[in-house]
Amino acid sequence: MSAQSEKQRALAAIKAQRFGEAASLLATVLKREPGDTQSRWLRLNCLDQLGDRENGQQELDELLYRSAPDVGQVNALAEFARQRGYSLGAVAAALKACDDQHPGDAGIAYNLAWYQAASGDAPAAVKAYERALELGVQGAEEVHLNLANLYMDQLDQPARARLHLDKALTLRPDYPGALHNLGNLEEREGNREAAQRCFKRCLELDPADDRALARLADAHVFSQPGEPLLERLTAIAPQSQNPDLHYARGRALDQVGEYDAAWAALSRANTLDRAGLPAYRPAQTEDMAVKVIEGFSRDWLDRFPRVETHRPVFLCGMFRSGTTLLERMLAAHPAFAAGGESEFFPRLVRDEWPGWPEGVDTITPEQVADWAQRHARWLEERSEPGLRLTDKRPDNFLYVGLIKAVVPGARFVVTERDWRDVLVSVFATRLGAGQAYAADPADIRHYLGLHRQLVDHWEGVLGNALLRVAYEDLVSDPRATLGRVLEHLGEPWDDACLAFHEQQGAVATASVWQVREPLHTRSVGRWKNYAGPLRDALGAGAID
Repeated sequence: MSAQSEKQRALAAIKAQRFGEAASLLATVLKREPGDTQSRWLRLNCLDQLGDRENGQQELDELLYRSAPDVGQVNALAEFARQRGYSLGAVAAALKACDDQHPGDAGIAYNLAWYQAASGDAPAAVKAYERALELGVQGAEEVHLNLANLYMDQLDQPARARLHLDKALTLRPDYPGALHNLGNLEEREGNREAAQRCFKRCLELDPADDRALARLADAHVFSQPGEPLLERLTAIAPQSQNPDLHYARGRALDQVGEYDAAWAALSRANTLDRAGLPAYRPAQTEDMAVKVIEGFSRDWLDRFPRVETHRPVFLCGMFRSGTTLLERMLAAHPAFAAGGESEFFPRLVRDEWPGWPEGVDTITPEQVADWAQRHARWLEERSEPGLRLTDKRPDNFLYVGLIKAVVPGARFVVTERDWRDVLVSVFATRLGAGQAYAADPADIRHYLGLHRQLVDHWEGVLGNALLRVAYEDLVSDPRATLGRVLEHLGEPWDDACLAFHEQQGAVATASVWQVREPLHTRSVGRWKNYAGPLRDALGAGAID
């Protein structure tokens, strides 16, 4: 049968929504005619319909390779990959080929920069954005905003971020995006009044900007129920479909002690947020945990050489369990530098191990060696000589075995906290699509149980390379608790760790204001303010 007739059969199968049959027919066509980009496009869409991400990614990468340097085709594939959530590394490579072919095209340089940034190559993205500016790209203020975001979120260079935000606002003084992000930067650096000015200016430009109102509320300390800003939040809430506004209102009500109203606001926030999140699937998550425990064993780790070239510190655990506080305390020590929440390992798994944790036995020493070299380069770009960088990405607890294989010198500290306090704090925080469990109390409780199982497993595999630290101990007896952490990390005690709140420097998490206060125990037992709603959600005996 000819390739053309096979293609016609495939098109009929697609029309009848028999995507598996169509994908198989098109694979036959492509064996005969590998350069048939139309058939490859069709097969990519069939695989996408089937949810076959691994083969879909392979087809997409091949199509991008064959399409470059056709700018129109590559841009179409890039948009497909972005919208459907595929790895963008091959997109950036294809756009680089387009850029090499058309070095004077500012638009291609801009697109290349955007996809390099999205695929995690921030230094290359900076260079491409700078070249787009040199070539006179339209909308230069947006390029400066994107550069500011790179320096703020990926490269930890807030001074350069501020420089580009200032340039964006010089070009367009009332640019809401730049004003909003300048407010974010001021907030991260602990400049509460400056952050408030930025968000207020956003609201002057657009009084209906719910996002700016929410951020203004988060930068405000509420002390009594009748404050005008809280009344404004309450007046807008019935009409607002913006989860951020309801989260901010819930947190404000919590500050003034109106706990029933706070829980209602947070429930509304999570209901709205959940509509845009992937569904949390308990059975699938349990299966993932089982595969991690079975696959990442001590024997598996022993397959890889243990050459300790560098000694970064991974602070992980559940979100809202104290990782930011611990990182700030360590950052006050002369041996450490705060690296924030790195995307390196989550991105590596997403882009290069899409079936994770399946396939663990197929990982080769050569792959691990390549990842180790790339991590070492990544670390060198972000840390100063002689300092140990901390990575406080909480959900790195999923990847502890992989991290230890790639970075044999890594040390781990897992923060733990009363699960009821974690649950309330997670429910009050918008964590995003990567944490689908976070919008429902029962799902949070379920995920917390799996987290404990995984940490127990890693402790058995890693032995003295992993230390568990209770948040309650850290805030009630910081000297002894942090002393244990430093001993675990092989560093001497330094009194500066207890004055962590006096540090300058950016904090890019939901704990931005809390970690600028002296240590306190006010958050211990916070769940008791919500005991009634928790019993309603989890069952009468579930929280006692």
